Amino acid sequence: MTLANDSILVTPGSGATVATHLVASKELQVVVPADVNGHLVESAASYLFTVPPIAVGANKVMLDLFNATGSGLTLRLVTVLAYKEGSVAVTGVLAVKLSLTRTTAVGTGGTAMTLEGTTLTAPNICKMDPANAALHANITARAAPTGGGTAGAVLAQRQVFPEETNAASYGAPVDFLSGLSGHATQRLVVPENTGIRIVQGAVASVGSVGFEVLFQTV
Repeated sequence: MTLANDSILVTPGSGATVATHLVASKELQVVVPADVNGHLVESAASYLFTVPPIAVGANKVMLDLFNATGSGLTLRLVTVLAYKEGSVAVTGVLAVKLSLTRTTAVGTGGTAMTLEGTTLTAPNICKMDPANAALHANITARAAPTGGGTAGAVLAQRQVFPEETNAASYGAPVDFLSGLSGHATQRLVVPENTGIRIVQGAVASVGSVGFEVLFQTV
């Protein structure tokens, strides 16, 4: 990650040199924006957690991502997406209701993610930029955890209709953070000793759902 390293006082006719760019015969000041944490935009290390489609089930925890004490980092969620499996035929009468919640303990069991994995059917976390530092060992994730993952505050609820031929929803991912996070609002953050999970509601439904979680470490 790159932090803005200086500030300057500019006085007309004197002071430090400020970068400009010529547009329509006028020199315009060049600005490099920074976020609220002081990181230059697009410079915070970013990672993508992917969970290939897994079978739905009543009250099933689909995934968890946990930031254990000692990482020294905060996770800032950029997108949390769910998408239905479209290559397997199902007859979906009922939607799959999914809730995004915080957690206060790490999940256990299930399938632990790999880092920079190459298997198409396993949960994986990859660097958005190969030059990023390796993900801290205290940040862990898994698909379909069978224990732990103590439930915290409910953040958002969405529904995925599993019928693979339904034209209205085919191929369109469901965004848990749509309307919750943007330039004018705070990002959803995951401090140390907390995490997130996605859990299905009490109705079983049918089919499989996959997930993508894009996050930054700051």
